[in-house]
Amino acid sequence: MSFLRRPVVLMVLGFVLLAGGGVAFLGRDTTKTDPAAATRCEFPPCRASADPFPARGYEGAYVAADQADPDHVVIADANMLLSRCSFHTTFNRGKDWVDGAYDLPPGFTGCRLNNGGSGGHVPSGSVVMVGSDRVYVTFGSAHIDQGGHESVMVATSTDGGKTFGQAKVAIRPTAPEIGLARPLMSVYQKPGAPEIVLVSSWACRPGVPAGTQCDVALFARSDDGGQTFSAPVVVNGPPAGQNPSQPAMDKDGIIYETYQVRFSDGPVELYLAKSSDGGKTFTQTLLDRQIQIGQQYDPAKLVADPLTGALYTVWADSRTGRFQIFFRRSLDKGVSWGDRSVLLAPDPNYTGASRSPSISVAPNGRIDVVYYHTGPAPDVQTFDDVYWSYSIDGGENFLSRQVNEAPIDRNKGISGSLASMRQLGGHYPPGVSSTDQAAYVVWSDTREANDVTNTQDIVLRKMELPAGSAPP
Repeated sequence: MSFLRRPVVLMVLGFVLLAGGGVAFLGRDTTKTDPAAATRCEFPPCRASADPFPARGYEGAYVAADQADPDHVVIADANMLLSRCSFHTTFNRGKDWVDGAYDLPPGFTGCRLNNGGSGGHVPSGSVVMVGSDRVYVTFGSAHIDQGGHESVMVATSTDGGKTFGQAKVAIRPTAPEIGLARPLMSVYQKPGAPEIVLVSSWACRPGVPAGTQCDVALFARSDDGGQTFSAPVVVNGPPAGQNPSQPAMDKDGIIYETYQVRFSDGPVELYLAKSSDGGKTFTQTLLDRQIQIGQQYDPAKLVADPLTGALYTVWADSRTGRFQIFFRRSLDKGVSWGDRSVLLAPDPNYTGASRSPSISVAPNGRIDVVYYHTGPAPDVQTFDDVYWSYSIDGGENFLSRQVNEAPIDRNKGISGSLASMRQLGGHYPPGVSSTDQAAYVVWSDTREANDVTNTQDIVLRKMELPAGSAPP
């Protein structure tokens, strides 16, 4: 028998090799480096989920970035193919994602595109992060006894978006035929007390003789961190209120919400609703009147600057002949607005079309606006680009950059192009969350789609600020 094949010798030799290997293992640097970590999701953008199925369909994305941790991001959207509202959380800037759906109270039937009382709107809504642990989301879901008519739900996470507790009902349908559409939310910290959660929604009911009529803008408030909510309040005056914005609260506790009044035979009117009693009652003032404010269901957006209390609003209208994005500000609590509307246009001749804006303000006061843009050429009318415009001087001037690296082909996926106006249309905006260092932008993208899968994903890109571009 060969010496090396004797069992005892092999055993002893094995222990020697293991011991030597162990010494070598313990003696070397075991720290693993990730060379992509520093720039992941900056360029190129990254897909915001770990969903392995090729046939995916996500829409209605909102994003919240951790002010203290640049690698921690939470995204809320709707999985249109599985009829559920979803969350996607990363703690390492998009390398790994925690994907999940919200736990619903008994009797609630998921989260789906509803063609009933809420008019076929995507049911996802805002996501807001407070600190690094508490995350709030709002979305729509119908109880089995409500005939497919959605309530507004709010769910809360206390572990940074790894898990969410069972959702609470924030606003119930105000009548049996009512469905609540397009919920939006803002959250404010209250020193020494639970966060204040403000929710808006749009009340819709079956029209006569057919279709859906959505004509009431609603508001509700929670002062116990989203556990209970006030009875809903109508923020609009007569004759109607459509496309409400997310609520905003300034540093003095005054609450604001915009809404539209849409006429079939004339311009659209944009109103500011204002409450000085915590949201119990609202007064209304006309903010602007233009032809076609908002592309169908596309609301104006509204935020309050945390430093100055200034109000900023942004919307799309067609005063130039094609939809463009406009910005206005108020320095006196909505009593008056700037004497000019700032036009945010990627092309200087305003020949392309821009729509579906979102707005966010960083703690240092930088204003971020994101939106979809379609170029003027006939052969690009079914393609979208994503643009980011930002201001470091309170909205006096804006700089613009393109965010996506390749045009979004809306002939693919589930949302359709602006030109085709398919069921989901182009009415669900890109989202943005602002930190002092960057803007985190999300949008629906069809880069992985083909004729079989029609894949539509939510994509995330972190837009770093150029050196020296912080507000003065």
